[in-house]
Amino acid sequence: MKFLKLLTVFLLISFQGLAQPQGKDSTLVSRHRPGIFWYYTGWRPARPGKLRKYDRLIIDVTYNQLMNSGSIRSNPWRSFGCNINTMWDIPITNGNTVSFGIGLAYKYQKTGPKGLFFADSTNSFTSYYPDSSYTDYRKNTFGNHILALPIEFRFRSPKWQHVKVHIGGSIGYRLQTFQKVWPEHQHAIKDKSLPDRNPLVYGVHMRVGIRNWALFADYTLAPQFKSSKSEQISALAFGVSLSIF
Repeated sequence: MKFLKLLTVFLLISFQGLAQPQGKDSTLVSRHRPGIFWYYTGWRPARPGKLRKYDRLIIDVTYNQLMNSGSIRSNPWRSFGCNINTMWDIPITNGNTVSFGIGLAYKYQKTGPKGLFFADSTNSFTSYYPDSSYTDYRKNTFGNHILALPIEFRFRSPKWQHVKVHIGGSIGYRLQTFQKVWPEHQHAIKDKSLPDRNPLVYGVHMRVGIRNWALFADYTLAPQFKSSKSEQISALAFGVSLSIF
C-alpha cells in the first residue's frame, strides 16, 4: 500500500507538467519543469547551452506473465511488479537526440499462476502442478527479486516535448525466487527453497513514449530453472514507465 501511495503522488505531480505554459511557442526551450526533478542540475544552475539529460530515474509498473509451452495457465490480475532504474544518460549527438543509457536496476517480478511449483523427491529439479491437482488453497503467488545492469540506446526528437524510443537489454543476478501460498483458513506460507533456481538473468526491453511517460515491454530470455527436467518458463512483462528526472 505504501508503494501505491507513493506512486499516486508521483503521478499527480507529473501530470502538472503535461501542459505547455500558456502563450509559449512549443518549439522554444521551456523553463517549465515537467515531473519531479526533470531538469534538476544540483546546487548550482546549469551552464548556458548545457545539454539536457533525461530518463535518469525510471519506475516501471508492470503486469507479468509466465511464458512456456506447457501447462501453465494465464495469470490473474494481481500479477503486478515494478522496476526501479537509476541510469546515466550519455549523449552521443550534439542535441542529445541519440544517447546511451547504462545503470543499475532492481526488478520485482510477481505472478499468480493457477498452480504450484514443487521440488522432486531428490530435490534436484522443479515441476509444476495445475489447480486440478491441488485445490486446498485460496490463492498463490510466484516471483523473483532481481538486481540487474540495464544497457540501452535512446532515440528522441529534438523538441522539449519529445517522442522517445529506448531499445536495450539487461543482465543480472536473481537474488531470490519465492512462492507464497494461502491455504484455506490459514496464514500464508512462503517457500524460497525451489532447488534449481537459475541465478543468471538476461533479457531485452523497449520503451516508447512522450517526454517522461512511456509504454514498456520486457522479455526475460534466461530460463527460470537450470535443470532440463524442470518446467521451462521465462517471464514477459509489459506496462507503463515514469521518468522522475
